[in-house]
Amino acid sequence: MGISTPDKDIETPVPLAEAPPSKLRRLYPNYVRALAACAVVQMHSVGGYLYQFDPADPLNVNFVTADIFYSHLRWATPFFILISGALLLKPSKEQSTGQFLKKRLRRVLVPLAFWGTIYLLYKYRGNLYFGTWPGWDDIIDTVFYHDIYFHLWFIPMITGLYLLTPTFRIFIKHAQRRDIEYFLVLAFTITALQHYLPGIIFIKYIGWLGYIGFYVLGYYLGNYPIPHSWKKVIYPLALLMPAVSAFGTWWLSVHDGAYNAKIFVYSSLNVVIMIFALFLFIRDFDWGAFSVRYPRFNRVVNKLAELSYGIYFIHVLVLDVIKNGYIGGWRVIPSYFFNNPIHPAIGAPLVFLTALLISVTLISLLGRIPLVKKWLM
Repeated sequence: MGISTPDKDIETPVPLAEAPPSKLRRLYPNYVRALAACAVVQMHSVGGYLYQFDPADPLNVNFVTADIFYSHLRWATPFFILISGALLLKPSKEQSTGQFLKKRLRRVLVPLAFWGTIYLLYKYRGNLYFGTWPGWDDIIDTVFYHDIYFHLWFIPMITGLYLLTPTFRIFIKHAQRRDIEYFLVLAFTITALQHYLPGIIFIKYIGWLGYIGFYVLGYYLGNYPIPHSWKKVIYPLALLMPAVSAFGTWWLSVHDGAYNAKIFVYSSLNVVIMIFALFLFIRDFDWGAFSVRYPRFNRVVNKLAELSYGIYFIHVLVLDVIKNGYIGGWRVIPSYFFNNPIHPAIGAPLVFLTALLISVTLISLLGRIPLVKKWLM
């Protein structure tokens, strides 16, 4: 993340938590959550086209559209990890390990049990309809050794980070800024090398770092000022990354004759740069003044942030239901919107809006049930 130099921009690297209150932008977590939730829904609304890559038609409009959308939105899921790190890794939080784990594990395991059951039933809907019940061995294998549904990988992952949080708070409490920067460089370097060179020397033995880098990066970006000299480099680079990601993915897919997602992995340098820059920009933006000027928009963002957890869980089910035309026979996909052919570049945002509206409505209705709101939201 850089080495300190005698630059006027970094003469006083005071943590943001100790900065004067007037300089804080404490509204930003809600904007992070709301933007991340929307971006995840948009990605999943069009992502299926990536797996339909046809080497005989490499410029197929469906694949190219999905490639471009994905290239702009790969920061989405890591944003949830970053904001968790920014808020939960603060060593100033006076909380015992038991208190922290009790609160956080309830927050993830109870919703996982509920939504996992919903998605398990949906996954085996064909078996249930025809009366061919899946075996217990198959169900146990799915629940404990695989992702019940593709997006639910996030919950076991964040659970692991919560288990590590008490230990990392101790590290953060006693670490200097350079110590955290060293860890971040190490974590992202090892994770990237493990992905691109999985068998290389000692990397395979410490490749477990994984998403911990994003967790600690969230604390770093949320609590330390970033020198202007860094921003002058990182922002222009980040603006180039969607084009690099889109072209690189297309080129690798053409070369391999099948969809190649290597450049889209979260540990890729292009994705890390985009995540770093966008999160930094959102953190620094004066959302207080923005909310005063646009109060209605701010209320919408706050509502989306409040419902973001539920939106993450339910949106894949909504997308699959409207894709298959289970509601009135109306199929809603980027290239076929309510049974009408449409260009996917136009259809993708329309599918996103449709799925988001349905998801928000359903989660809002569920949230009116007291026990559901307490345990699942």
